This record gives sequence, C-alpha cells and structure tokens, in this order.
Amino acid sequence: MKKSVVLFRQHIGWHFTKHWRVQGKRKLLETGAEKALKEKQLPVYQAEDILKEERQYERIQVIGYKDKPVPLDENHPNWHNRPLLSYRDNNVLLEGLTQAKILTNTVQLKDGLPERISLKNFTDGENNHIKSIILQSHVFDAEQKKLPKIKDPERPAWNFPRSYGITQKRRNQLVISGLMQLVESLSTQDLVKDRVILNDLIFSYPFLKYDDLIQFQLTGDAVVLSSKPLSPITIEPTEGIALEDITPIKPTITLNIDNIYEIKEIYPIKSYVKKSHPHTVFINFDKEEVQNIYEEEITHTQIFGRSLLKAFTVSASYARQMYGKDVKLLPKPVTVQSVQTDGHFYHFGIFQLNTLDLEGGETKNIWYQTPLLNLFHNCSYKVGKPVLEGYNEEVVKHLYAFYNNN
Repeated sequence: MKKSVVLFRQHIGWHFTKHWRVQGKRKLLETGAEKALKEKQLPVYQAEDILKEERQYERIQVIGYKDKPVPLDENHPNWHNRPLLSYRDNNVLLEGLTQAKILTNTVQLKDGLPERISLKNFTDGENNHIKSIILQSHVFDAEQKKLPKIKDPERPAWNFPRSYGITQKRRNQLVISGLMQLVESLSTQDLVKDRVILNDLIFSYPFLKYDDLIQFQLTGDAVVLSSKPLSPITIEPTEGIALEDITPIKPTITLNIDNIYEIKEIYPIKSYVKKSHPHTVFINFDKEEVQNIYEEEITHTQIFGRSLLKAFTVSASYARQMYGKDVKLLPKPVTVQSVQTDGHFYHFGIFQLNTLDLEGGETKNIWYQTPLLNLFHNCSYKVGKPVLEGYNEEVVKHLYAFYNNN
C-alpha cells in the first residue's frame, strides 16, 4: 500500500503524553559536583531555599465586613409587645369560608353569581383556540424543571423517581395570559382600552377586631385595573342577616402570631393614575406553597375562604385610599371580582364591600361565588401523543363575563 500524507500524520497530543510519561521516569545522574564541593568545605544549598522569598504576614482584624444577624427577640428594631395576627399568601383558615365571613363581616345572599353576570357561548373555532392555549401551557412549553415529589398516602416511605416538566406557576401564568388575550380579542375595542393587567401587586390592610391587631398582607398575582370602578352588584339590605357561628372555635384561629412586624397600609396604585380602580384579581393556588398548619389536605371551603380574603384585602385597601382611614360605612360600595386557580380548577367570586366596620355592625359586606369548576379532566401525553380530555367551556364563559362586567 502506497504511503499517503494521511498515513504520515501523527497525533501530537498522543505523542506529547507518551513523551511526558517517558521523561517523567528519568533519574538524576550523579555528577560528583556535590561531593567535590563538600570536600572543599563549600556550602551546598537547595534551589528552593534561595529562590523562595520569605514573607511575614501581619494579621489584620476586619471589623464590619459582614453585618451580624438581627436577633429575633426584644432587641429587634421591629419588636412589639402587642402581637400581630397576620394572614399571608401561604395561609388557609381552619374553618375556611365560614371563618373568612366572620372576620370580614360578610354574608352570602345566594349560591352562585348574580343574575347580571351573563355567560356567552363560543363558536367551535374559539373553543379550538382555547384548547390550543391549554395544550400550549400544560404540555408544549419548553420549561424543564424538577417537579415536587410524588407522594402516595398508602406508601408514605416510598421514594418515587423525580420527574421534570413545567412547573405549576409557569403553567398558571401561561394559561391565564393566553385566555385573557383571547377574551380581550373577543371584547370591544373601547372596553379593552379601559382595562390594564398588572402582575404581582402587594396589598396590605391592618385593622382591629376582637381587641386583636390583625393585618392581611396578600399578593395579587394578576390584577385587572380599570379607569372606573365596578358598579355595586346589589342593593339588597343586609341588616337582618346574621353571621354564621363557629363557637367554640375562635374566629382568629390559624392566623400567624408575630411580635416582629410592621404595620403597612398598601394599595399599590396611586389615586391619580387613570386606571387605578380594582376590577378582577387573579389568585394562584399552589398546594406546595399554600398549606394547612395541621399538615392536612386543603379543603374546598378553605380555598373559598382564601378567595374571599384576597378580594376583601384588595377592596378594603382601595377604600382606605379613596375615603380615608377613618371611614366606616362607605359612601359608595366597592366591588371586586376574584378568580382563584391552579391551572386546572377555577373558582369565581364577587365581593361587595359596604362597610369597614368589622365589629359586627348592622350593615354587612356581600359575597357571591361559584363552586370549583374544572377547565379540563386531563391534559398530558398518552402513548407519546398530547391529549386534552374533558374540556369545560363554562370556565372561559365566566372569564369573559367577568372581564366584560362594568
């Protein structure tokens, strides 16, 4: 075989490695120089002793390079002797909706939503668009993150393999964004110009009840704001309706008790902003973050109570900004709609704030709600194919009705 240029090629890296291995085994040859120098009584030194520079380092104590942690006791700057009962995004109430009604002086006139909330039927093309939005958010998105551990109550010690995919928060953001874009495209242009959607708004409302200092500090994951407030949902009197009773349970049970806190009254949009009036608040429900302090499964009534307290906090903080801190009976009711979802189930509620007197006055606030509505039964891969089963059109009908409510 004729030798070509390719056959003459050498792998330089391989040759370098072999050469290094051979040279590394070489032994130093005895030249006799050291023996001759010692016979003449001349000193012999190691090269490292001469070339290495001796340095003496001075130890310096740095003060204040890192702040000391603030002690969580009476020495903390925000310590108060009077405890604060707080409700936050990861809380649920023990008695759920019933307890939330007592805390907010609220009654429920009827089951379901008011008659003025009318539902619109969608065409087949619009339903197909909705199905594609659901598949895009639950199956087709490219996010791949470690999902929560799979737990089996019958085998609590069994470790299932960790799965990767789209996180619940990501799915929820995508499906809400997609459905709201569709709802806006189906609404009139003048109505869409009157609305704006903002994300992650903080609302805080402190108040006194049962001689306790209570503060609701909650997040609106997505909030629809409008240039004019929602009109009152009803004018029915509430003087003769009594609040429900959960005796012997105290209405403030399962609220967080803190001595280190700050009292904050927050409505995040200033009154001089054109689109500052709350319209609809979207609430994200993640069972990994929202948990019962007794380590039990979240019940439906606790989900309903969470929706009510979020809507109350938004409307109450808005009313404080509009009418001042000393207002009790509002000159005009404040109406706020709420939508709580985990991407699969949806809970719709409407809250009408009539009064900020929560000590059991005659005038009460009003709450309407629907039961939990599932957007679909199953949305996943089956035998390598994306499948959407049990699609429920009623959920998007309610979203459209809420968005178009004035």
